[in-house]
Amino acid sequence: MNQPVTKDMLLRQVDGLRDLARRARRLSDSVTAEEDRRRLGRYVQELDERASVLEREAVDAKTGQFATIAQRPAP
Repeated sequence: MNQPVTKDMLLRQVDGLRDLARRARRLSDSVTAEEDRRRLGRYVQELDERASVLEREAVDAKTGQFATIAQRPAP
């Protein structure tokens, strides 16, 4: 079922992504394997980038409800 997307929903997603990025950043400081540290660094970067995109979408939205969430295909 498609659900309307609101600014509030986007901003909550942004907060969640930034929280995950903070946790992964802290975790990468305690990981000893270089490969794992690099992987976590990439993950942090992806999370921050996605959060920035969603934040821009929320700022650009002119109304509280502006789109519908499309179903993502299964991986």
